[in-house]
Amino acid sequence: MDLNTLLQRAQSLTKGNVECELPGVERTLQQVLQATEQLHSRVTQTGAKEIQAQILLGSKGIDLPKLNQKLEALSTGKTFEPVDVAGSDTDVCTFLKNERENAILSVIEDTNKNISDSVSKQKWGNLTSSWNEEKTRLLDALIGPSQNFIDLQRLPEQIILNPECLPLSCLDKMSLLYAQEVCEYNALVLKDRPRPNLVQKFAQLASTFGDVRLTEMWMLLSCVTQVNESPSQTDPIKSRQQRPEFVLHARTYLERRYKVYISSLVTQACATDSYQLVRAYVSRRFSGQQTIGLVDTAGGKPLWPLIYYSLRCGAFEAAVDFLREAGSSYDEFAQLIGDRNAGVINSKIESKLKLQYANKIRNSTDAYKKAVYCILLGCDTNEVHGEVAKTIDDFLWIKLAMLRPGDAAGYGQLQSSFIENYGEKYFNAAQHAHLYFQALALTGQFEAAIEFLARTDANRVHAVHMAIALHELGILGGVRSVSQPLLSIDISDPTPLRRLNLARLIRLYVQRFEGTDTAEALHYYYTLRNLHDPKGRNLFLTCVCDLVVDSGVLDTSIFDLIFGQRQTATLPEHTISGGLFQQFSCPDFDTRTMAGLVADELITRGNFEMAVRLYDMAGKLNLALKHISILLAQVVQQPAVEGTLRARLSLEAERFSNRLTNRQTEIEPKILVSFTLLRDLIKFFDNYNEGKPQVALELLDHTGLIPHSIRDVDTCLANVRRLSGEVIKVIPDVMVAAMDITLTKYKQLKSETEPVSVLQHQRLQDLRERAKAIANMAATMPYCPTNQRLLQLELLMH
Repeated sequence: MDLNTLLQRAQSLTKGNVECELPGVERTLQQVLQATEQLHSRVTQTGAKEIQAQILLGSKGIDLPKLNQKLEALSTGKTFEPVDVAGSDTDVCTFLKNERENAILSVIEDTNKNISDSVSKQKWGNLTSSWNEEKTRLLDALIGPSQNFIDLQRLPEQIILNPECLPLSCLDKMSLLYAQEVCEYNALVLKDRPRPNLVQKFAQLASTFGDVRLTEMWMLLSCVTQVNESPSQTDPIKSRQQRPEFVLHARTYLERRYKVYISSLVTQACATDSYQLVRAYVSRRFSGQQTIGLVDTAGGKPLWPLIYYSLRCGAFEAAVDFLREAGSSYDEFAQLIGDRNAGVINSKIESKLKLQYANKIRNSTDAYKKAVYCILLGCDTNEVHGEVAKTIDDFLWIKLAMLRPGDAAGYGQLQSSFIENYGEKYFNAAQHAHLYFQALALTGQFEAAIEFLARTDANRVHAVHMAIALHELGILGGVRSVSQPLLSIDISDPTPLRRLNLARLIRLYVQRFEGTDTAEALHYYYTLRNLHDPKGRNLFLTCVCDLVVDSGVLDTSIFDLIFGQRQTATLPEHTISGGLFQQFSCPDFDTRTMAGLVADELITRGNFEMAVRLYDMAGKLNLALKHISILLAQVVQQPAVEGTLRARLSLEAERFSNRLTNRQTEIEPKILVSFTLLRDLIKFFDNYNEGKPQVALELLDHTGLIPHSIRDVDTCLANVRRLSGEVIKVIPDVMVAAMDITLTKYKQLKSETEPVSVLQHQRLQDLRERAKAIANMAATMPYCPTNQRLLQLELLMH
């Protein structure tokens, strides 16, 4: 079958004439060809990646063109538009859903509109305010006696500062008074004299500030910390729970405070006698219906309120007297109170009274009777006694009174209840800082109390000095490493006690004024003398070292202030005059030790210039000469300009030279040779730059570094190999200077007379030989960056 026959049959298929077995189609071959060409052009334009994507999605039954059409039809314009109202055939759930969504969308739209309006209003308000201020400033500037416009251009003003004017102190009056107490206390320590109780000293000082709450906090701390000193090797944190003095003194403080309170409510005549005082207070408080529920009486007064308030004031004798007045049926209870006051435990009476409490008293309507039984017998430790304890002080006193001596577990539970269960939120500590501090301090949590005060600027100064005072008493629980946070928990400590990082607290406090009140700063750092940094160094020395190092690279005032002025060569070696650090000298550290430590730190930070001065103060002349040689090697070839590092090092080198003439200490020969050569090279370059070639060459010949002739090259090379790296570094510049001087002399000698005489010819020949020797030496040295320059200068002499 030929192609024509096939074409005819295909055309006949489109007309419905079926003359063969081929199926019916809707396109002719021409149409198929056109569709193929269109598909080919579209595929080539789409790209290989899109084709692969279509094949992949098509294998999963996804029609990508239709998917693209659906995605293009999506619109986000109606995201926050109200939902269409449901038709009549919509059910109730759909209707409520649409209404809820419409309400939410309306709230969002109103909120956006209000925010936009508020921002716009504030913007225009600020603009209007700034325009009014600028208008007022301009109008005020235009006011004057004449009608001429005032020139508003700001002219430069010359300000002359008095160099002798000291910076103002950063300490306020209160901080200065605290600092004076610290300085006086340290003076007694340094003189090894008896030291006062620093807490009591600060408490006396705080009473002069006129702040009642501050005075109460210091008096509380003074009362609670009147405990016997523990051995120095005992950890204050671990021994605190086992020492009953803290609980006893806390109770005593609350009892004295309450006695003062009720004394202010009754007549002055009763204030001195506890019996009459309590009786008068109970008579004032309980009258008429207020006695309902109180079961027993004594002398016409309710008995158990008399007993409770006697105990609350610490008047055990008065409580016994009231019980005896009530009759013989209370003799056992009176004996219990008397034994408890004497520190005696009568187990038989306590067991009998506990049984009586369990059978009768627990359900009594007399809240005071229940409270007294619980306080003395330790019953129902979780009872709050809200009808009796009206204040935090009352609640805390009841809890402390129920503790038995040595009850570490009960003491720990009480501490946990205040710092963890109640916490700052319960006490509203942000507004009532003194209440939360008192609660923590009375429960023996001094570290947490101090850290809480240190958070605010107003109380930080008091917190710092509380920490210092407790540290001097050996009561403060310190951290095991000074790199720990300000307040931390040690897993080996009793719960819930914390540890305070005294070093971090003091350094944060002192950093703000150590630049202006350096003397006071040193005294504060001295309180850290018994602590050590992670490297094992004395923390006092470390703090002073950081103070000096951070003061500035070229600021020598702080160095002179702390270490004093260095003396001239006429005085004994290592003599230092003045200096704040001199007052802290002791066998453990003195001024020279401190100067050496600071110098080591400066070396690690790259400040060799100040380190040289401090090494000289410390008597470490070897290190001083070594590091000044390193500095001289960097600037010796530079011209002498006043105020530069080279000028300062020149003066320093001259000073060391005078010291070396009558030195008493041994210096390493290699260090001494290096310093001597560099000192001579300074003078050589000074004369060379000043245009004195002959003097410069004489100084250079004295050093023996540069050859005169070819014969001297090996000797000079051997000398150079024995030198230190600092001197070898300068040799190439010395060669260039020597070659330049030789060329200058050669040109001068050659231009003096014509024709050249025999003597002059010999001198020219010597100069050429000298230049050749210098060039040969440079070529023989392992590394000489000026070799090419030397060859160029030598060629100019031929």
